[in-house]
Amino acid sequence: MKEKLLLFGFEDLPSILAVQGAVAPLGIEVVSVPRADYGKTMAVLAGLEREKAPSGPDSGLPLGGRMMVLVGLTDKVEQVLPLLRSAGAGCLKAVLTPNNRTWSARRLYGELSREHRAFQGGK
Repeated sequence: MKEKLLLFGFEDLPSILAVQGAVAPLGIEVVSVPRADYGKTMAVLAGLEREKAPSGPDSGLPLGGRMMVLVGLTDKVEQVLPLLRSAGAGCLKAVLTPNNRTWSARRLYGELSREHRAFQGGK
């Protein structure tokens, strides 16, 4: 599996370039996902599956914030996260798993947001 970092909600070039520059030494491909693709599954966006049927029309609405999905980086997470922090890429992050690979970007963002709020409320 090719190592990738999927970016959602990164709509300005300087922030995308900062992320690319941070992970370039590790050979990680950075993919900025357009809003029109937020209804596709994570597996399709990661290039692991072909889209079986075109997804319905997407509203093109933003997710409500930024999100990153690490694909094929399980062994490098501890290396990648500090690099992303130093690049100023603070946002929700997830690793592609067998459980979330069938989820859309909108569903994954919603789940991460709920978990983040629960974690913040528990402090």
